[in-house]
Amino acid sequence: MNDPQAVSECLEEVFTRIHQQQMQGIPILNPAIRIQALGFQIFQGRVLGVLITPWLMNVVMLAREDEDWSELKLGQKQPHNFPSGVKKFMLNEIDGIGVCQTHSLYSPMREFSSHEHALRIAQQFLDTLMVERTPGEEELVDEELLGRIMRGEVRPETDFEDFAAIDAGEPAADADEVEIRAKPVDRMVSRRNLLRGKLHNTA
Repeated sequence: MNDPQAVSECLEEVFTRIHQQQMQGIPILNPAIRIQALGFQIFQGRVLGVLITPWLMNVVMLAREDEDWSELKLGQKQPHNFPSGVKKFMLNEIDGIGVCQTHSLYSPMREFSSHEHALRIAQQFLDTLMVERTPGEEELVDEELLGRIMRGEVRPETDFEDFAAIDAGEPAADADEVEIRAKPVDRMVSRRNLLRGKLHNTA
């Protein structure tokens, strides 16, 4: 399916049905938010846009006609290049759409005061996504390599000049000056199941 309008209509139909049949009475829903597919377009041969629901906001991407994602595992993440930088997408499967990839923006949606508020934020993300910029120093970190180091699969290279500087009497960085950043852990309800309207973690 490579028609952005057809993808938008299909997503709205599918998630309206999920909302009506599977999500009623669920406390994570924001009653001010409606189902809407926003800004679907073709980028680098792929259909891409934002899906807004009362329980999540995701970027949804479909494969190009010459791409085959069938050998990827559900939940597997892939990096994709955009003018604004690299974004990681997770492989999903949506009824009526089939295999696709999604990038989570918000879940749950409690912080949005109105549907118009959610629309503004979604459009701002799409606009920013397509604007070229230079990545900051923090974004240049190789996350995959960092993960392998933390799991003990590889050892980082040691710069012995740093030790020479310490031996020479240069002050070491104070522990309070070292900033550690961590990503939030996955919630009990997986993003994949939230996307598909399932509230039990089957992972």
